[in-house]
Amino acid sequence: MEARILQGGLQRVEWTFSGRRNRIFLLGSGSGLLRLRDREAPLLGPLLVWVPAGEAGSIGFDAGSEGGWLAVPDVFLGSAMPFGAVFSQVREAVTRPIVGARLPLGDAKRHLATVATIEQELRADLPGAEEAVRHHLALLLLAIWRLSEPAARHVQPSPRVIVRSFVHLVELHAREHWTIPRYAAALGITPDRLNTAVRRATGQTPTELIHARILSQAAMLLEGTTMQIGEIAEALGFKDAAYFSRFFKREAGVSPRAHREDAAIARIPGETSYAAWP
Repeated sequence: MEARILQGGLQRVEWTFSGRRNRIFLLGSGSGLLRLRDREAPLLGPLLVWVPAGEAGSIGFDAGSEGGWLAVPDVFLGSAMPFGAVFSQVREAVTRPIVGARLPLGDAKRHLATVATIEQELRADLPGAEEAVRHHLALLLLAIWRLSEPAARHVQPSPRVIVRSFVHLVELHAREHWTIPRYAAALGITPDRLNTAVRRATGQTPTELIHARILSQAAMLLEGTTMQIGEIAEALGFKDAAYFSRFFKREAGVSPRAHREDAAIARIPGETSYAAWP
């Protein structure tokens, strides 16, 4: 992740982006030009530009302009998403570009101060810096959502957005063993609506998807590490090794120890014939 504040330089500055990261550009004062796909948009501060990953183009700020920018990988962006009733709406809003949304001067200064704080945290790299950056980025994501005019849209997320957002939350919180009502609350919907959307899209219940993800992580640790069963149980958020072993055997049909032994045997090359001996 990168962050930078610009203090009215004497030369025009320009960035070309290929779409591998999400980008926020804030123009506090001055002017510039955004090229996105097959269109050009003149910029006159104060304003905000949001370019989601997957978009390619360029943006330039003219000499004397003041502003700032952020480049955010998808993984970090996902971990900074605000929870609660607005989660799905924010996630949906950031999938579309925002080309030069006008800002009140006070809002522009406040958002630029947030970018400056993120820049300082990244440079200092003090303990807790990642959490601090995630917190400040969440505030900017809420601002982007508000600029996308959420009131003009239906307040309920589509089933596609529900499932996509649920899968993302499972990636983040499966090891914390969130309950289905907690996932639903984070998405701003009822557990019944979550269950219906996930069943129709995947043929599985939300609980089955969560268990499948935990089982996949457990199998990876059993096969690819020398961690003890108790250590794996702790890493996956289980209260004790016995509880983890019961879960694994119920889901996989064999105990964790048997699974590890079977995986080890499968890695052993087949018997070599006598003809191959020296």
